[in-house]
Amino acid sequence: MDIICASICYRGYAEDEVAATLEMAPRIGYEFMEIHGPMAWNVEAVQALDADDLCHRLLDAGIAWAGIYPPNWGGADEADVEAHAEAIVRCACIVAELCGRHISTTGASRRDEPGGLERVAACVGRVLELVPADSPVKLTLEPHYGNVLQEPEDFSYILDAYPDPRLGLCVDTGHFHSAGVDTVETIHRFAPRVYAVHLKDHIGTTSVGIGRGEIDLAAVIGALRDVDYEGDLTIELEVDDPENLPRYAQEAYVYVSGLLGTKL
Repeated sequence: MDIICASICYRGYAEDEVAATLEMAPRIGYEFMEIHGPMAWNVEAVQALDADDLCHRLLDAGIAWAGIYPPNWGGADEADVEAHAEAIVRCACIVAELCGRHISTTGASRRDEPGGLERVAACVGRVLELVPADSPVKLTLEPHYGNVLQEPEDFSYILDAYPDPRLGLCVDTGHFHSAGVDTVETIHRFAPRVYAVHLKDHIGTTSVGIGRGEIDLAAVIGALRDVDYEGDLTIELEVDDPENLPRYAQEAYVYVSGLLGTKL
């Protein structure tokens, strides 16, 4: 399992979170990064994304790319679903081009929006039609607290409808914790299709530095080992004190390395 630094780890600390990640994460020891920022968080941004420039920036920083957080699955209506699907497909193709591994994003609707889960399913189906069948990129559905993708049953609905091996679950420890979902049980339930993990620590619904909260991350790592998970562990920090993010990013790398038994 590789430890990934998501650009969100520097959101609020630096004006350009991607630039800050490229500069600071390799100094800590991170060998991979994941882009979660404004570079790809809406359809228009994805259309403007310059893959060649990104490739050069990664090479200059000496860090590899694991994946990206594209626009959400679904949309407000049929046209919006199609636009989101095309943006997700472009992200998946860029990830493949730059030897990345996965995309992860949540639903485009809140839980109280009628038809939201059905529109997620329609978007997923369209993406699977458009992404090359031999693409090595894993397409993952991520939970968000209060989102149409939150409960295990939401993921069962989509994954049962699409048994395609390219599609799976991104376990997010923070959002599952906020929603009261048993993360360890969920890992075992969806084991064959857990393709990505976003590691957060929380106190209640509030994100804190890794190792500073109440989530049993050692149990999460243990469950991943139990099911022979070999994918990425992406560190995410969405804290209320962003001025401390450089310290929290370093603490997270040391803490998770310890859980993995990696000698630093």
